[in-house]
Amino acid sequence: MRKAVVTTLGLLVALSMILAACAPATPQVVEKEKVVEKPVVQTVVVEKEKVVEKPVVQTVVVEKQVEVVVTPTPVPPGKFAGRSINFIAIQPHSVASKALAKWFEEETGARVNVLIVPYGNVTEKEVLDVTSGAGEYDVMEYWYPMLGSLVEHGVLTDLTEWWNTHAQEIKADDFVPVFRDVFTTVEGRKYGIPYDGDLHLLFYNTTLFKKYNLQPPTTWDEYLAACKTITEGEKGKDVYGCGIMGAKIPLILIGTYLNRLAGFGGSFFDEKGNPTINSPEAVAALEALVAQLPYALPDPTAVAFDELLGGWLTGRVGMAEFWTDLGQMTDNPEQSKIIGEWDVVPMPKGTGPKAKVAAPLNAGFGLGVSTLAQDKELALEFIRFVARPDINVRVNTIVGGLDPTRLSTYDAPEYRKHVTDKLADAAKEAVLSRPVPWPTDAKWAELQDVLNENLSLALTGAKTPKQALDDTQAEWEKILGK
Repeated sequence: MRKAVVTTLGLLVALSMILAACAPATPQVVEKEKVVEKPVVQTVVVEKEKVVEKPVVQTVVVEKQVEVVVTPTPVPPGKFAGRSINFIAIQPHSVASKALAKWFEEETGARVNVLIVPYGNVTEKEVLDVTSGAGEYDVMEYWYPMLGSLVEHGVLTDLTEWWNTHAQEIKADDFVPVFRDVFTTVEGRKYGIPYDGDLHLLFYNTTLFKKYNLQPPTTWDEYLAACKTITEGEKGKDVYGCGIMGAKIPLILIGTYLNRLAGFGGSFFDEKGNPTINSPEAVAALEALVAQLPYALPDPTAVAFDELLGGWLTGRVGMAEFWTDLGQMTDNPEQSKIIGEWDVVPMPKGTGPKAKVAAPLNAGFGLGVSTLAQDKELALEFIRFVARPDINVRVNTIVGGLDPTRLSTYDAPEYRKHVTDKLADAAKEAVLSRPVPWPTDAKWAELQDVLNENLSLALTGAKTPKQALDDTQAEWEKILGK
């Protein structure tokens, strides 16, 4: 009987332990540790009862599972964890910039607050931030033609020594030479890293071209003929042979003009730095642009980045001069109605003895560190992170990403799969063989405003192309003291 009582008590103890194991776990980790300790003590008391051994083991296993559920994800270790910086970036790069900030936080535990601004006034905001003493931004995305002006105003930190120290680590020789040198350098000193390797290629709608038995144009005359053929053939259907970005924004309008200026063999300056904006080649380029306007997506003087995208992605535009990420956007089912209905070729050349195929480096951005950065060490760490080859591939293989700044990215299997082999090859060949960059002199900000104004007047018919460029030449000579 006594043995039966003991046995019964033992069974009750075992049963109580099993019930405790099956009961809902409390979310507080401290209390769980106490629960686990009690069965361990009970093991001493009922050690001889084999029936108790399994529940003890089961109790420990269940408690471990609960631990995993309630324990928060630990903050990544390292000296940057918990720190933060502000990063000013342009609206078209919102997706890429926020992705980089997220990846950086996952790796370091440091937060990057991405502050998005319109691309048309990013330079103004950066200059004001420093000259006013506000110091709101730590890392700055800058448009590379404004680099000289930003340096002159004391906005960007000199990173020459940083480059020298980290050149091997970031594989500096892997950067596309023109991006590495032009996008970052003023008078032999470096002030940033290449961020977005922009250049223009000519995209065309293969469905429309097949419909009208057209070949991709190799000259601006052929471009005009193709644009006219499609527009006239699609009359009344809101479909046009070409989309031309002619909005009165320097990055937009001057870029559209440079596509033609470079193709005709013209340039902004000669080898001695004298302005040549009214050369015969320059005038012929502007005349070609004006002649194309009647057949373009209306109204060309109001068409910028978003307007051209809207026409192209809906199949209403036969040709688009655009950046290399247009291919991935065109094949994105969430954006496009013409998936797979495109191809790409280099920009056309003009006519005359100086005509050539060129790759104008329109837009193009770098990343620098503000001279008023609140946490310069963390800002430099973010710059180093973005400069890495693996990160360049990663950010160029997301929809809404950037354009490559590294040679290795053009050859990376992930990138080639993302944009197609034909686009990767066309972009790499263009940027290595015939890049045409914008000036980066400190006076370019003032010079471009004059050119932008006169180009706009030519597009609206207020001035002839020759008059517009003659007036630009005269103003440039005054500004430069020539």
